[in-house]
Amino acid sequence: MGASLNVGNLNQLKAGSVIYKQGEIVDTICVILEGRVIAYNQGIKTIMSVGSFIGISDICEKVYITNYIAYENITLYAFQINDKKDIKKIMNFNKDYSGLMVCNLNKYITDLSRITTALTTIVDETYRFIHELHQEFIDICSMNGHVSTIFSQNNEIVKYESAYIFDSHDLKYYEECLQLPEDIQKTYFSCNSNLSYLHVVKQSELINKLIKESIHMATYIKEIFEIIFSDKEECIFKELSKIALDIKNAGGSNDDLIVLLSRMITKINITDRLLSEKSGCKLKYDKKIMEGIYSSVISGTNEDGESKEAEINLSNSSAETAINELRNSLEQILTYAEIEEEEKDEIKQLIVAFSELKDKTSISENVRIIRKKINETFYELYLKVYLKTCQQEVLSRVIELFLNYGFVEETLLTTAQCVELYYLKDENEKQGNCCVYTFKEWLDEIYAGRKEPSKNEFDLEYNENLREIKKYNQMSAAEENDYLTNPIKKVGYEIKNIFRYNNRLVNGQVSIFVPILHEGIIIKTMSKMLNTRNKINLEIDHLVSIDYSAFYREVLFYDASRGIPKEYIVKQAFPDVILLPTVGCNSVMWQEIEGRKRDTSGRFLFPIFGETDLFDMLVKAIGRFRFELCRTIEGISWNDVREKSLTSDYSDYIQSYSKNRDLSEEQKIKIKHQVQRGRSNVREIFVSDYITWIQNESQGYLRLNKIARTILATYCPLAKELRERNSKQPLFEEAMARYIRDKQKKFRECSMSIKKLEKEHIEIPVELEETLKFYGEL
Repeated sequence: MGASLNVGNLNQLKAGSVIYKQGEIVDTICVILEGRVIAYNQGIKTIMSVGSFIGISDICEKVYITNYIAYENITLYAFQINDKKDIKKIMNFNKDYSGLMVCNLNKYITDLSRITTALTTIVDETYRFIHELHQEFIDICSMNGHVSTIFSQNNEIVKYESAYIFDSHDLKYYEECLQLPEDIQKTYFSCNSNLSYLHVVKQSELINKLIKESIHMATYIKEIFEIIFSDKEECIFKELSKIALDIKNAGGSNDDLIVLLSRMITKINITDRLLSEKSGCKLKYDKKIMEGIYSSVISGTNEDGESKEAEINLSNSSAETAINELRNSLEQILTYAEIEEEEKDEIKQLIVAFSELKDKTSISENVRIIRKKINETFYELYLKVYLKTCQQEVLSRVIELFLNYGFVEETLLTTAQCVELYYLKDENEKQGNCCVYTFKEWLDEIYAGRKEPSKNEFDLEYNENLREIKKYNQMSAAEENDYLTNPIKKVGYEIKNIFRYNNRLVNGQVSIFVPILHEGIIIKTMSKMLNTRNKINLEIDHLVSIDYSAFYREVLFYDASRGIPKEYIVKQAFPDVILLPTVGCNSVMWQEIEGRKRDTSGRFLFPIFGETDLFDMLVKAIGRFRFELCRTIEGISWNDVREKSLTSDYSDYIQSYSKNRDLSEEQKIKIKHQVQRGRSNVREIFVSDYITWIQNESQGYLRLNKIARTILATYCPLAKELRERNSKQPLFEEAMARYIRDKQKKFRECSMSIKKLEKEHIEIPVELEETLKFYGEL
């Protein structure tokens, strides 16, 4: 039963209180005055905040189609309502309610649209997985003489068909409405209750369709996964496990089946978590039973413990060996780091407390404290472990996993994930155009003196930062010299400076971040999420095939021995990429050059396990890189309109767009929203346009306005093939006009320099010939 509400008055409810229960008849609706409410059913789960009217969309159904629970202590104001026409009475009761209703329902629709989009992705992946698994299962059964009735009819696997037709323009309309400032929305819809009423009814109808669609999709996903694993005796997982044990008992090899079972466990666990996060429902399966069956197959025993065979090979190694080596991982790490017993016990208790949390992402105070303590402890432990590795050439697999992936304890992962992680490796050990380092490898470079520590968050080089500290009498000259020469001090600085600061940034979930690897943050198989040298260099090559000059910059060249005065040449310098040991969705462009030289490599940071598309992360990093490199080269003139550059032209465009006659009013409103999303940070506003330039405009899809397109075409020109293809469109041809003029001018200047040297019988430097080629052919 829902809460007994006092109509026409304030109602205060404690966290966890049921406000409305799904299926009950709608007789009241409430506006949230304080606190937050969670709305969920077997298809959706979302948070509603202050100003939201809960239950309003349910009126069209006459029953609450969603459960509404107090997420924290809340204050509500309740209204009596019997019919959707009563909405207008509430609007007339207080004219501000009209705008408030519309504004918050826009947010609700946008939240639900994101949920349905996420569920659609899960549905598609689920269908692909079961479709592939179907054929594999049939083949395995056939090869081993196993008779199964699970797939007795081919029509049991049916592709999902939507129960509703959604107009993408409708969803886009409400999403665009949400981008408008709240005060404008509220003012507009508060002017006329008839207009607002029709709007709310339309919104409610769409909300109910989205909720029902989400329920249908969640149900479809659950039904498919019951075929894969369920409490019933007949499911794919159990039958494959029996076949695997029978094969091993007969003296055969069941490697392929163990791999397949591992894939199934990972898929089930990931889908269950995503489904729970997005829809509020869970798959029907007993995780302990599933893990127990898998362990039995690996160890060669039946569920009753009867011994089969001791070893089962997996990719020329033993899965059992992997499990044994990872057993008591935290104890191994702490012992290796030579942690005192008292401190050991504290760290163990902390990890146990974290592993026992039902919701590791909770914002409650006790969970927040546990996460904070783990963050404080992890980096100190990391430094101690790393310094110990500097004294040993051969490392155990547990120590490698800790340093490269943030792995600390096997109980934080499933058995299948542990086995996969144990055998995880970069498929390409060779470096490409970009030097890609795991964080342990990066520290090795610093420890050996091949690289200097990175800039700090205030853009100061390592030695500059030390001078600043010394300047304010916080460090003696002897201490400064020690920091400049002692590799241990340099490594410690890098961990504190770049690692601790950026680990949470590349993860993306800053407020709930923990630096240790656990099941809850793994959304795909680790092999698919792993960012490797090969993957990163392939995406770098892809980016350069679009933005060919991304890593070129003008530098000064001279050679007094050959009588060559100063000449400007272009030089390409690819960045160093550092993979931080975490799961994440962001990239960080930490520094654009090393030291003061323009032709040095920048430093980019990526998570070693990527949640999102690697190319998307890379494009954002390159956008920031281009802007910051220009700002560094231009110095104090970076935003001076008298000095033409990427940063000055773009800054002028953003600062004066409202007065620009070349922009329509619609375009100006769009830029205003873009500025708001970028929080008035010119670099981030530019990055959003750069993403559009690379992903849309380069393919001929017009998305930018005339001014932005001209700036991008001038300073971030497309590769020759793309320029020639897009130049057929008048708007592109116009945008590229300035770039072509500037390029021809540079080509003439370089040609004249070469001719001058030829007249003086001076050997032409390779650098100058490459520059001429750059301006003439690329």
